[in-house]
Amino acid sequence: MRIPAVTDREQVPEAQRQVWDAIVASRGSVRGPFAVLMHSPEVAGRVAHVGTYVRFESSLDATVRELAAMTTAHLLDCEYERAAHERQAREAGVPDATLQAIRANRFDEVAAEYRWVCDLTRQLVVDHRIAPATFDDARERLGVRSLVELTATIGYYAMIAAPLNAFEVEG
Repeated sequence: MRIPAVTDREQVPEAQRQVWDAIVASRGSVRGPFAVLMHSPEVAGRVAHVGTYVRFESSLDATVRELAAMTTAHLLDCEYERAAHERQAREAGVPDATLQAIRANRFDEVAAEYRWVCDLTRQLVVDHRIAPATFDDARERLGVRSLVELTATIGYYAMIAAPLNAFEVEG
């Protein structure tokens, strides 16, 4: 790791320890990206707040959310996040063949019921735009609100990959 992880509540300025406490309350501990983000408790708290919504409160089905998270992490070469979300995708019912195809960059081998999420994520992360047909298909499947939440989910996991990759955080 390129910078030391913040591993103890006492390392956080007293006036900002409520951020530490909130992250522990929602995630069980301060680890991974939050252990480095805690060098800026304000950033850590705001990122954690968005993450709580994305992970636990959004309208997205767990399968869609985890496919988007895993695909984003894979495309950004973020092994820590990819491994975490592969486990969660499996728990959400995503078949191993789909997970293997994502890891191998063989998105054309992903079953159609999952491919649309991978295609949308790949287009947004790699091409920085979503093709009209992909967008229309996702809007038809999800509706506008959930489509907004899907794109925010992709953005959130891209944001999480940045400190994980920059500071070389390993699992």
